Amino acid sequence: MLLRSAASTHVGMRRTANEDRYAIVPELGLFLVADGMGGHKAGQVASQLAAEAAIRAIEALQGASVSLAERLRHAVACANREIFTAAQSRPDLQGMGTTFVGMLFGGDRLALAHVGDSRAYLLRRGRLRGLTDDHSIVAELLRRHEISEADAREHPHRHVLTRALGVKPRTEPDLAEMTPQEGDVLALCSDGLTTHVSDEQIAERLMDDDDLESAAAGLVEAANHAGGLDNITVLLVRYEKED
Repeated sequence: MLLRSAASTHVGMRRTANEDRYAIVPELGLFLVADGMGGHKAGQVASQLAAEAAIRAIEALQGASVSLAERLRHAVACANREIFTAAQSRPDLQGMGTTFVGMLFGGDRLALAHVGDSRAYLLRRGRLRGLTDDHSIVAELLRRHEISEADAREHPHRHVLTRALGVKPRTEPDLAEMTPQEGDVLALCSDGLTTHVSDEQIAERLMDDDDLESAAAGLVEAANHAGGLDNITVLLVRYEKED
């Protein structure tokens, strides 16, 4: 198994600080994106704590007889606890939280964990498929068919999350496992991308550009060109078989 990866992040056109964080840790098979939220600098703290805590948790389970999905569940629990504890101990950090979407590769399998509205996609044989469902008020309304896609794009609460790391003492991630195939491209991104760039545009960019660094940078550029209202992060991983 050979994993090629690249990432691009940008503050966007309207923000003054980048509260997104990503981590690429190929020796652990771990890749993640976190999009922080909170008061002055608190979002940056939350996303950074999430990334660091998740890496430590996965490192601690090296060699243990634990499934990939359970490793990620443990990583999310550790990250949530660290953020929540920090927010309770410092008034300037109260209310902070972060989204989390992470992948863990091992052997011929892949696990995915997700909290919030950052997303994971799979491009396989020219077809893009979403692997996550947003944990947001608008996403819930869409799933219940109470609003249309057009309504969702303009909804005043479209960025209000129903689940995030660090907001409560405990949170439960959505978990999944799958078997990747040669040539699969997996994309993790914050909502700064998906607010402006459609799934069709993401698929087109990934199919047209084999260079992962160029593709990630191109997606960020497209989001900025369309308005760049938020921080934008894109992390891409291609699964290849070794010669």
